[in-house]
Amino acid sequence: MPAGRRETFMARAIELARRGRFDAHPNPLVGAVLVKGGRIIGEGAHLCYGGPHAEINALRACRVSPAGADLYVTLEPCSTYGKTPPCTQALIRARIRNIYIGALDPNPVNASKASAILRKAGLKVKTGVLKKACEALNPAFNKFMKTGLPYVTVKIAQSLDGRIADAAGRSRWISSPQSRKETHRLRAEADAVLAGIGTVLADDPLLNVRGVKVRQQPWIVALDSSFRVPRKAQIFQNERVIIATTHKASVTAMKQFPHNAKIMVLPSEKGRVSLKALLKELGKLGIAHVLVEGGGQVAGAFISEGLADRFVCFVAPVIIGGIDSKNSMVWPDELNAARKELGLRPELASVTKVGPDLMLDLRF
Repeated sequence: MPAGRRETFMARAIELARRGRFDAHPNPLVGAVLVKGGRIIGEGAHLCYGGPHAEINALRACRVSPAGADLYVTLEPCSTYGKTPPCTQALIRARIRNIYIGALDPNPVNASKASAILRKAGLKVKTGVLKKACEALNPAFNKFMKTGLPYVTVKIAQSLDGRIADAAGRSRWISSPQSRKETHRLRAEADAVLAGIGTVLADDPLLNVRGVKVRQQPWIVALDSSFRVPRKAQIFQNERVIIATTHKASVTAMKQFPHNAKIMVLPSEKGRVSLKALLKELGKLGIAHVLVEGGGQVAGAFISEGLADRFVCFVAPVIIGGIDSKNSMVWPDELNAARKELGLRPELASVTKVGPDLMLDLRF
């Protein structure tokens, strides 16, 4: 089949993969298209964690026999038993002829094994079709599989002059309703939503997903080195809550907290929770993607320590001004003094107009 046609079918598989945006994680987004006689006979996506994989859904959707068909799949099929049986065996039984794979699986359990299994069974396999676009579907999964650490997205909503609140702490609402809805979509994509104790005390946020249907609400993580979080804070209305603290915390206070609160006592750095230690512990829980919200100091710490992978900045057409208003990004001045160049310069991936605001999507 001509390369152009292959790319067309793979592009359709990429489009299908995005249907799992809110419910597939921490599994990857995967799309699959079955083609026979130059026409699509079945297509599918991995829609929900623990549910059928994209290849299986494509086979089930076939209008005719898949025997002799070509499969276009954005990620290398699984070859081992997990929550579902291996897709390689299903494809062999279905007598698929050719398989076109976009990206190889970074999971060491499956990496490059599917191709060998399928070729041994007589199927023809070609890899790397729209490779970069297929890899771009799953930055969090790719990082987590390679390092065991969560992918970190830092989100800020700020004024034109880089403020997140005035001197009195007023911040509602800098961003528009449209931007706030987009924030809930970002939460729905993450396995955990994180905020600092300053945000918890000042705003008493829920931090959960609203207005977007999700399979499961994300973990809520509060950074609280001195364990000041009130027992009646709204975050405890969520089913899964983590309080990340240090050895400065009162043991008595920790014992009095709600049963749904998981308390992590972590090493400290300069009196604050070690973010590196926190990310390692979150990774052990299977948390592959963390959305960092709330607080210029928390956002600044993740970015200045080189722990952020993505920065989503909503810029609203409002000017707050003032001398003591709150900056959107705070870290010690000595870090700037130690740099040869002025500031950090992440790569601008996209700029989107969201209501009256601009949404800047940047990558480190």
